[in-house]
Amino acid sequence: MNSNIILLTDLSYEIGLIGVAEYKERMGIAAWLSDFNEEMRDPRLGNDEKDAPRQRAERVEENGSGGGARSRGEQEELDDGPPYMQLLALNTWMFTVGDVDCYPSVPHGHFKRKTNEWPKLNPYIGRVFSTMHTEDISARLTRAEMKALWNDESFVEHCRQQVLWYSDFAPRYAFSSARRGKFLFPRWR
Repeated sequence: MNSNIILLTDLSYEIGLIGVAEYKERMGIAAWLSDFNEEMRDPRLGNDEKDAPRQRAERVEENGSGGGARSRGEQEELDDGPPYMQLLALNTWMFTVGDVDCYPSVPHGHFKRKTNEWPKLNPYIGRVFSTMHTEDISARLTRAEMKALWNDESFVEHCRQQVLWYSDFAPRYAFSSARRGKFLFPRWR
């Protein structure tokens, strides 16, 4: 049965039904199921080392007024990568061109740094996920934050670059979060 799971996972990834995150998760489950010594920890359980979901109050304190994207110099201080490849939006969410992970959307933001695995922001709908398929409702973006995000020209251009990059990386990916088309981004007025 384990070989069937691996085969179906490989096929689903190759034809574009699932992304990298789902592929890794399924392969982890397959490895766990095939481990008869029970030495491997259940991959469905969260790691204790991961940050706990943050609360909206903490984000408001860190944000101040919740302005737009940070300058290139401030980005370089936060991350080691090239500044043109990353953008810190709303002083909280790091968006990175070249992020192979497609969960919860392409593009998506990581909390403060691209190396923080969770929480993640789906900018199309403003939802924040603390783990896979678990939304942190208290951290959902407000209407004002969505307006600030999508009215920022540099953010929209950065999203366009990530979509272009991901289209080359995974040509069969369907961009399910972009309901009107992968290059038609939300308009918040």
